[in-house]
Amino acid sequence: MVAGLLPGVRVLDVGQGISAPYCAKILAHMGAEVIKVEPPEGDEARRIGPFPGDEPHPEKSGLFLALNINKYGVSLDLASDDGAKAFKSLVAGADIVIENPPPDTLEAHGLGYETLRGINPGLIFTSVTPFGNRGPYKDFKATDLVIHHMSGHAQGLLGAVEDPDSNPPIRAGGHQAELVGGLAAATATLMALYRKRMTGKG
Repeated sequence: MVAGLLPGVRVLDVGQGISAPYCAKILAHMGAEVIKVEPPEGDEARRIGPFPGDEPHPEKSGLFLALNINKYGVSLDLASDDGAKAFKSLVAGADIVIENPPPDTLEAHGLGYETLRGINPGLIFTSVTPFGNRGPYKDFKATDLVIHHMSGHAQGLLGAVEDPDSNPPIRAGGHQAELVGGLAAATATLMALYRKRMTGKG
């Protein structure tokens, strides 16, 4: 792992897909030790291309490899007693946990923020969700396209739709909304880490 601004900082990346893993990747590139925690079936990004020769393979997803470079990895079934116990052991020595499953997923396994804070009072817990963990939209699903339009980000795109009745919604190429979400989460995590160093509170 490279040296950088965050030597000695340990991050547990429990994220799936794009936003949380990208957040963790940024911290890894800044020198943090990042441990990618995947379920037994693997991160969903392993099933998204591009793939060499257009042949899908969980070890060859360009997206997964790009998002998870510079990380260690472990597979844990957090729904099992052994998996939850192993995860709690990792949390005890971590500075940051980053997650983006549907709201209350970790809570359902007895691994919510309050439980983890009981194990590690200084823990920083970054939850990357489309609509937050509280409020009327918290259970809503979202795609990159939905995030583009509900955030207003699509209005800044070249050729933005002025009349939704006559034109389909558009989005930027790639996964920009999710990447921007990951970048914002990384920035917030760094601010929380700075606050922890100033106050001792996670």
